[in-house]
Amino acid sequence: METTSSAGESPVRPINRYGPLDSSPVAAEEARRRLGPGQVAILDVQPVDRVMSDRPFRLRVHFVADTLDAGLISVLTFWVGTPFVVEHRIDAADHDRGYADVEFNEEQTLPTGPATFAVGLIVESGGQADFTVSLAVLPSNPFSLRLSPRDNFVTGTFSARAVKSGNSYQTSVTVTLSNGDAAPVAMRQDFRWEFWDGPVGGGTLVEQGTGGFPNPITVSAHSTWDGWVSFNSPAGSGIFSKLDAKEDLAVQITMTRQDGGTVAGQITVRTMFTFGLNVTRVGAESFTAEEYSDLYNAIDVTRTIYERRDVTLTVDRRNITNAQAGGFTVITSENEARDLFEQWSGPDNGFIDMFVVPSISGTGFDGLAGDIPGPTSHTGRASGVVVDKSGFVDGSGVRRLNIPYLGMLVGHEVGHYLGLVHVTEPGNLMLSSSSATDTHLNYDPQYRTIIRHGWARIA
Repeated sequence: METTSSAGESPVRPINRYGPLDSSPVAAEEARRRLGPGQVAILDVQPVDRVMSDRPFRLRVHFVADTLDAGLISVLTFWVGTPFVVEHRIDAADHDRGYADVEFNEEQTLPTGPATFAVGLIVESGGQADFTVSLAVLPSNPFSLRLSPRDNFVTGTFSARAVKSGNSYQTSVTVTLSNGDAAPVAMRQDFRWEFWDGPVGGGTLVEQGTGGFPNPITVSAHSTWDGWVSFNSPAGSGIFSKLDAKEDLAVQITMTRQDGGTVAGQITVRTMFTFGLNVTRVGAESFTAEEYSDLYNAIDVTRTIYERRDVTLTVDRRNITNAQAGGFTVITSENEARDLFEQWSGPDNGFIDMFVVPSISGTGFDGLAGDIPGPTSHTGRASGVVVDKSGFVDGSGVRRLNIPYLGMLVGHEVGHYLGLVHVTEPGNLMLSSSSATDTHLNYDPQYRTIIRHGWARIA
């Protein structure tokens, strides 16, 4: 038996509004009408020019404010490496212009591929706002092919998933052609694929073959083109045997330009582990529609953190009404958090119970896991995780959640439940006082610990 491939084309995405979860621009007149005393609103965030690989660039943050207070713009940058923050202090001149430029210097340049920027603005009067935008960083070379997992839009160097379905493994990847040149590039529709045990070209070739995209391919100037390739590896194939033995593979896809030049991209392929979260809003009516949306965008951030270490998660959405929750809408002690676990965990679906409450107050913590590791049951006072929803009021007077921080906080507390202890490694998710930029998980011992938990299983 041999592996077969199929392929298709994906919709074109604008390079300066590249992600499905990007914030929508707001008209200045509309924002001003909604501003309250001391409030501020971000209207839009766009690069001053195209963002090219390995070159400095600027992000222009358009904003309006009720006052001319000084303030700070903070840009949390997610890319294929460790997230980092770039800051810019705003002054009266920025207020007069209605925008401020955040400079990314030589040490803050980015490689080809997607990058997501979570932009926060806070002024001295206390007003704050946030905005998320994703960009396609174009190659300076000026043409490249990149492979990424097909399943979700997330940035990172995580692996492609090999999912077992009956007597075969299914592996899907996204193929992105990036054109940094001022002229369009025409490509041949056919491609060549290779699976290697070990590094491409330096290990053992397991299987190889050819395939083709259904339509002619032209990558417009300063643009990207996305397609997908899926592989079906039946029992008896070389790829099936390697994956079933939980070995890592690497896949390379090579394409040819109409002028004869070739481009190739590689990605690691692994059997993915997964766990489940019962995400329960405690006092559901107190969550605004915007907070509800922000909560699940934060869970996507959590998913991204774990997928970078080849572990994914699934979600069951749940609610507890205000009447049902009683005093649990405000957690004031560890003992009360454990009462919540004891009374509301379940049913027994093999998922971790994760409670999001409107407030945790006077405890010294904003999240708590029942134990390290948490039990593989839904009974007792250790069977759950609780987090403060981490909210604020934006420049339009709308209650929102701090998506990057909440996504990290959920990941941190769930990490405890999966058996992870605090560490001192810079940038690690499990720092005792981790921030939104601390999202790294290492392979050993953290990955190896996670997959031994009773509720972690092969995807």
